[in-house]
Amino acid sequence: MSTTCCSTTAEEPSPALPVVETASTGCCSTPEPAEKAAEEQESSCCGSETAEPEPVEASDCCDTPEPEPAAAGCCGPAQPEPVTASGCCGPQEEQADPAQVRAGLSLDDAIAALGGGIPQATDPTPYAQVDWLAATEESLRGAKAWHTVADRGEGDIAFLPGYVFDADPIVDADPRTLLGWQPKDGTAACCSATTSCCESATDAVEALGTDAFFPSLLLGSPLGYRSEAAASVEDPLLVADLVDRIVPAAIEAGIRSITAPWLHDSAYSDVLALALQAYGGDIAFHGENNLLDLQHDSYDAYLASLPSRKRRRVKEDRERADDSGTRIERKDREELRPLIGRITELVTQNRQKYEGGEDEAHIGALLTALVDGGADIRAYLVHKDENVVAASVTVRRGKRLFVKWAGFDYEALGERSGVYFEIALDRPLRDAFAEGITAIEAGPGADEAKRLRGFRPGRIRSVVLVTDAALRPKVAELHAAYGQARRETLGAAEEAAPTTAIGRLRAKLLGSTAYEPIKPLQPEGGCCG
Repeated sequence: MSTTCCSTTAEEPSPALPVVETASTGCCSTPEPAEKAAEEQESSCCGSETAEPEPVEASDCCDTPEPEPAAAGCCGPAQPEPVTASGCCGPQEEQADPAQVRAGLSLDDAIAALGGGIPQATDPTPYAQVDWLAATEESLRGAKAWHTVADRGEGDIAFLPGYVFDADPIVDADPRTLLGWQPKDGTAACCSATTSCCESATDAVEALGTDAFFPSLLLGSPLGYRSEAAASVEDPLLVADLVDRIVPAAIEAGIRSITAPWLHDSAYSDVLALALQAYGGDIAFHGENNLLDLQHDSYDAYLASLPSRKRRRVKEDRERADDSGTRIERKDREELRPLIGRITELVTQNRQKYEGGEDEAHIGALLTALVDGGADIRAYLVHKDENVVAASVTVRRGKRLFVKWAGFDYEALGERSGVYFEIALDRPLRDAFAEGITAIEAGPGADEAKRLRGFRPGRIRSVVLVTDAALRPKVAELHAAYGQARRETLGAAEEAAPTTAIGRLRAKLLGSTAYEPIKPLQPEGGCCG
């Protein structure tokens, strides 16, 4: 970023202190007498300046101003007008002031500081919206709001949701699961890649003690499985301002660990990861999301673009659904209110079948909040013998569609009805093309079926920061090993090696396995130590 030749300076804030704006004492300090002679010969911002400057044409870069009294400027002759974007030093950019940051806020206080709503310029997901966050706090036992707001002035604001847990939260919000720890009751984190070799990791984590991790601050939306910031301007550095206040404030509040468990690929996530890493956090692979960019004019054109083998599989899935003896309908927004109870029941059954941490209270509260808040929520319902036996719930935000929940009565449908593919993937796809939606995010899980339909994997990373610096090497070791175990279990491809210096530096900072492969902790390749 360029500056004017007599720019003011700002004192750089310490990372351990709140980020506040500081002011310089003057444009250019008064030189000592010994410096004056040298200063008379000093170059101006556009070339050497002499006592008798040569005349220049008015169209040149540095117009020579008429002589002014010496007191008129502190660094030489004053310009008659302030330097503008076309001034003598080339294109000028105003130096951004550091943001004023407030951490540990309630949702009400955060919304008030944001001016009444979540900033939308960065296209946040439904899981960072006010109604969703309020329902999270209401339904998630032990979750205490700890939100952060950055305000740079002139409407430049950013927001990062967060929740503090004192101890023993649901497994999805437990920082220890990011290190390979598993609770004794066998509950698994949502869409986790379970491995059979992590008993030693559980023992190692428990040996560190609960005080090493709790109270814990989770950055993001724990029931949306998303660690994301929202901002009113597309400036990822506002996220760094957030972290510069979050970490010192969290330590001051007695928090023992900070996690960002679900960082999806974006400039904002990269900055959040790197900012936490600068304070001692560790970054590792966590999983994969399923994404599809709708680049065709219609569903038929999209289907025709798939290889013949994949088209045949999609056709077979649809035929099974047609032969299942069911009827499928779509309901939207307020139409869903009388169905919330049954949808919640079906989704809860599915979560229990796959040992997920979300329960009926969470799902019901979130569904109700989406309807109450006027979100563009829709459900695909499967009827059999006049009973609703399956449901899939999606939420639209702008030009993106999020497939959030699916639930089935397997006793009524059987395991191979084809209904899942119809209501969770194919019907939403057809409607998305009809509505001009440009992208679908289908989440983790059922990867084969989604990739068959052209979805691509999107990487998810996690960050763990423990405030006890002595424990960080062990935490980083466990975190890296579990991340690699998840990569292997999911069959996730190693990242391609970057080809540019910037790419290699970014990969190095973010822990890319393409740049610096994670080595197993045991010679035989054990995944969790």
